[in-house]
Parts: sequence; structure tokens; C-alpha cells
Amino acid sequence: MSTSLPRRLRRLVAATAATALAAGSLAAMAAPAQAATTPVAGAVFAWGLSNEANNAGFAPGTANMLSAGKIANPGVGGQTLTSATSWSNGAAAGWSARAGNVEIQKKTVAGGYATATWAGLKTSPSGASISPPTSSTFSDHRVAIKGGTGSADVAADDATITWSGDFTVLGYSGMTFFYVSDPTLSVDDGVGTVTATLDGYGTKQDDTSVWTDLESARVTLATFSGVDVTPAGITVTPDFAGVEYESTAVPQSRTTTGWGSWPSSFVTFVEPTGQAAYWYSTGGSVDKNKTPLPLTVSFPGPAKVTVSSTTIPDTGTHQVTVKGSGFDPSLATGTRPPLAGKPTGAYVVLGTVADVWRPSAGAPSSARKAITQRWAVLAEDMATIGGPAAGAIELKPDGTFTTSFSISKAAIDASKDKLANLGIYTYAGGGPQQALYETFTPITFAPAVASTTTLSAPTKLTYGRTGTATVTVRTSRALTGSIQLLDGTRVLGTRPVGAGRVSFTLPKNLTVGAHRLSARFVSGNVPVVRSSSSAVRTLSIAKVATRTALKVTKKPTRKKAGKARVTVSGTPKAKGRVTLVIKGKGIKKTVRATVRNGKVVVTLPKLKKKGTYKVTATFAATSTHSGSKKTVKVKVTR
Repeated sequence: MSTSLPRRLRRLVAATAATALAAGSLAAMAAPAQAATTPVAGAVFAWGLSNEANNAGFAPGTANMLSAGKIANPGVGGQTLTSATSWSNGAAAGWSARAGNVEIQKKTVAGGYATATWAGLKTSPSGASISPPTSSTFSDHRVAIKGGTGSADVAADDATITWSGDFTVLGYSGMTFFYVSDPTLSVDDGVGTVTATLDGYGTKQDDTSVWTDLESARVTLATFSGVDVTPAGITVTPDFAGVEYESTAVPQSRTTTGWGSWPSSFVTFVEPTGQAAYWYSTGGSVDKNKTPLPLTVSFPGPAKVTVSSTTIPDTGTHQVTVKGSGFDPSLATGTRPPLAGKPTGAYVVLGTVADVWRPSAGAPSSARKAITQRWAVLAEDMATIGGPAAGAIELKPDGTFTTSFSISKAAIDASKDKLANLGIYTYAGGGPQQALYETFTPITFAPAVASTTTLSAPTKLTYGRTGTATVTVRTSRALTGSIQLLDGTRVLGTRPVGAGRVSFTLPKNLTVGAHRLSARFVSGNVPVVRSSSSAVRTLSIAKVATRTALKVTKKPTRKKAGKARVTVSGTPKAKGRVTLVIKGKGIKKTVRATVRNGKVVVTLPKLKKKGTYKVTATFAATSTHSGSKKTVKVKVTR
């Protein structure tokens, strides 16, 4: 038997416990911790609606699909999209994968999501056709809307979040469609709804020439219960099974397993569009595709910053690399020029701060003193703020950025205008306050420890063969840390420094050509002055030498084709193109084939004249194997 209490009862117990403690009761009563209602910004709404909304249409060549924004009105009924830009009557259409906060996304083979394309609307993630509609292959698209704002109470399973944006739900490639605008999620004690404003055009399945402008209406898109509101967000499958709908057209089937319906106000609205039967059970073969897919609402976490080194040698000038993630551009909108009303990204600053410095905590600008400042904004806005010369760096749409700072203890000590805490700090640029953008990474100085790193490695190898590289680190005192072996900028391996000597096995798949191998010592929190003069080697990877063998296993005649076996030696086994040329008696014929695992059997053409012929097999050089050839003679006697 479960000992957990219903949500309402848990909240009542907690309230009773608080009252008892306030009254000084001697009876101890344990209460679960209660999280207060907290503001939410930047929430992402993601939903594929149903498999039927991602299915092929019964009309040949059509499909059900989603579009970001409001697709253009074709002006008359019975039209289909012939491209992303045009209706079949030549009117402008405007199918789009992105519009404002809205993006249509397609599931990938790996299971994630990528921005949708026009070409992918009628294929599965693997590229298979989604027709016919009775199959179980769907296009697997979803609508994602960023920038949701509101509040959530994790402990109480309450949430209210609103999004701004439009998307279009199209059936039969647009013969019928409606718009969905500005959805709102409301959850109270785990029971919730999604409402939205719908608009669109009326038509009829038996007379698609009908085309009437419908009155917009606020409807319930989904209902659900048992919602667990977590710090990361919500995932829930809306209600369908057992939900009744009284249709004025096709009656609802209530006898099949899993029969049901989407919310009545929603289906009532779409009934004049001719789509109603897409959204409730009718007893047909695609009823199973009409059930709602899981709906996800994601709450953004705080942004993160990593700094390549946070303990800096106290002498000299040193470069540090700063990388940021989670700086969703939609979370900060400018309140002052030059980017008022636009995403304003984040200030990324090397400087000093007071103990209380965050703008969201009410700290004044005097609590932050910049030494070097960058401004991470979207690429299209970098020139507006003065470009890289003025400190602009690119904030990518996925919320990431990379920049670097030069740090000198002497220069910082010479600065008279500084506060107590030195570090890299970030906060929203252009005026808005956004607590999720506010980070601080302290920087400290320490005496440097001298080190010498040496690398021993082969200078020549053949592709597919391995070798050993040995790195030795000597320091003036014992340190913790790691040794890295690199091929150019690519890290081939990382090992604990241990006693200061580490061996690495070189990969067999290093590409043919020259490689710059290097080693570096990455210390713990103690800064190290590195010596890399003896920690670089040039490694040359040569192609695998091959030998081609050719044997005619069946001689060609004037009436029958022959056979030849070509074998190309080499380790690893060769793969590539081989060309066979047959010459003699004024005849020259060419046959091409592909060698796999070092061999291939080739069909030789018929030879109309008797006599002796030369057969030459040439294996073409590849990126990993050298070329080679072999010639044999074959005598045609009949």
C-alpha cells in the first residue's frame, strides 16, 4: 500500500504543521518543505499534437502538416501547397519553419529534433515516405514555442504560463487549415488545461470550393490530470480516451478500444473546417493516430560559464577562454537603445564586484567595476553595437558564446577603481534584469610553478598501424593534474599526471599526411609555467602499399561472358575502385567494379574474335591505400 498523501492533503498537513509550530505546540509534526511560487521566463512549449497531424492525407500526394506563423489565405477553397511559397492557384502561401517565437521541428534519426524543412514534410525521420495514411510511418514534426512567461509552484503542482506566437495546422496539404495563437498552460494541483485562440477558414469535404472566414474563438486545446510540475518543467499526455463529443456530422464511435475525443470546444471550432473527424474516434482505420502525443513544457535553467583557468600566475599576462551556455536570447529584451525591444544578450565582463552585485537583487551599477567588457549579442546585431572593435561577440541562437580575456595581476593591482571580488561575471545587457543570466566565476592569482614537458613519439607510420607516444612532465614541486596528447587542436587522450610519465596508444585511423603531435600539462588549481619546446613532434602517416593480383577464373568466349577475381593486398584490407581493360585483336573493352575487403569478382565481356588478349586490372589509389595494377593474358579459342 502506498503511504504517500494526495497533493491537497500534503498541503493541508504542511499548513497545519506550520500553525502548530507558530502556536508553540509541544507536539512535533513533520512537514514537507514548501517551495514558494516562483516566476518563470523563457519556458518552451513543445508538442506534436498527434500522429494524424503528421500523417499522409487520403487525397493522393497530400499530407497533414504544421507551419510556423499564419500561412497565407489562398482566397478560394480546394487549394494545396505546391511549394513553401505557393498555393496551387498561384497565390502566395508562406509555409515557414520559423516565425517569431515559433519553430516547427522534425525528429531526427538519433531521437533529437532539428528545424523542419519543406522537403521533410512528407517523409519519416529516416527519409521513408509517410504514405499511405493507414501506415504507421509519420513525419514526426512538432511545434516549439519559446519565451513563455508566468509562474510555477513545484511543491503544489501549480503553474500558469503564457506564450506569444502563431502556428498553422494543415490537413490535405492545405485544403483545410486553422491557426493556433498564444497558448496558455494552467495547472492547479496537477490538473490542467491548454487554451489558445483559434482562427481559420470553413470548407466541406464534399465541396472544397466552399471557403468562408471563421470567427476566431478562445478554446481548450487539451486537458490533463496527474501533472508533476518539476524544476525542469512538465511532460504530460493530454486526455482522450473516454472523452465524448457530439458531432453534427460524422458520429463518434464509442465501441472501439481507446475511443475518445479532444476537448469539445476545440473540435466544435474545427468542425466547419472539415477537420473535425481528425480529432475524435469515428471507427475508422486511423483512429489510433488521433490520440494526443505527449506535451512538454521546459523551464530554462540558469546560464553557465566555464573559464579555461581560474588560478592565474602572478607574473606576466595570460589569456583565458570564457565559454557560456544557456543564455537563451529570448530571455532578455532590451529596454534602451540601441537594441530596445530586441534580444540584448549578455554583458561578459572581466572585473570586480561587491559582495552584493546582481542587478536582479537590486544592486546598483557601482557594485560592478569592469576592467574589460564584451557584449554577447546575436550576429545580426553586432554591427549595431559597434562590432568586435567595441567588444561585440556573437551570441548564437542556441544561447552559447566564446570569448577570451588577457589577465595581468600587475595591471589589476595598478587599477584604483576596483572592488573586493575579481572574476568573470555576466548579466543581461541593454537594460533588462534577468536573474538566469547572472553568473560569477572568481579569478585568483598564485605563484607559478615551473614545468618541463617532453614528448617521445614515432615520426613515421603506415595508415592502420599504431604506435606509442610517451609524455614526461617534470615540475619544481609535486602537482596534481592531467597530461593531454593532441593532434593539432584535437585531443587524442587525457591521462592523470601520476608519477609524471604517461604513454598513449596512437589511433589507427589517423589520416594519411602530416600530423602535428603535441603534449601539454593541465594542472589543478596551481598555475604552471609550461615549456613546450620539446613537446612537439611531426608524425607522417603513409598510405598502405598494395599489390593487385588478377586471375581469370572463367575465360570469355564469343558467346559467353567470363569471370575474373581481383585481389588487392594490404592491411587494413583495401576498399575502392578497380578498372579492368581487355585489349587485343583491335578490341578494347573496359569494366569497372568496387573492391570490398580486398577482393571482387568481375564479369568479363564476350569477345567476338579468337586470339590472345591482355587483361589489366588497375586498383585506383584511395585516401588510405596506394594504387597498383596487374596484367595477365587470356587466350580465346572459341
